[in-house]
This record gives sequence, structure tokens and C-alpha cells, in this order.
Amino acid sequence: VENTVEITICDDGPGIAPLDQRKIFKPFFHAEGQINLELRSGSGLGLAIVKSIVEHHGGKVWFDSKLGQGSTFYLQVPLVQPRP
Repeated sequence: VENTVEITICDDGPGIAPLDQRKIFKPFFHAEGQINLELRSGSGLGLAIVKSIVEHHGGKVWFDSKLGQGSTFYLQVPLVQPRP
């Protein structure tokens, strides 16, 4: 899209299960495969914070993910911020 910057982040991890995909940006969310507290890392706030910051700047965040193949996250933000 014109006048925006887009950042793409790819991984080759386990992917995100379809049932978890709709909740992935919710605060404190951990995927089903990470139920065990000893194996879980992070607070579950990272993606919620990223989404909030990007949307606050007039952008959007989305992702594609396939189980066993990894995920790709996209961040798109306008280069020029609208005046309040």
C-alpha cells in the first residue's frame, strides 16, 4: 500500500493451531501446546502490545500460519501520521 511501511516476520516453528488463531492477539494468551507452565515462556503480552501500538499509529497487524510449517506476521504502518 502506498505511503506505508510493511514489516514481515517469518518463522519455521510449529505454527498456530486454527482454534488458537482467533485469540493470538489477546493479552495473556498462550497456545494450547504451551499449557505446561514450566515449558511456557513469556507473559503472553507481546503480540497484544504490538497490535495495540501498531493500531494506535493507524496501522494493522495480521498473520498467516500453518501447523508444522510456521507463521508469518505482517505489520503495516502509515509513513505519515494523521494530525489529531
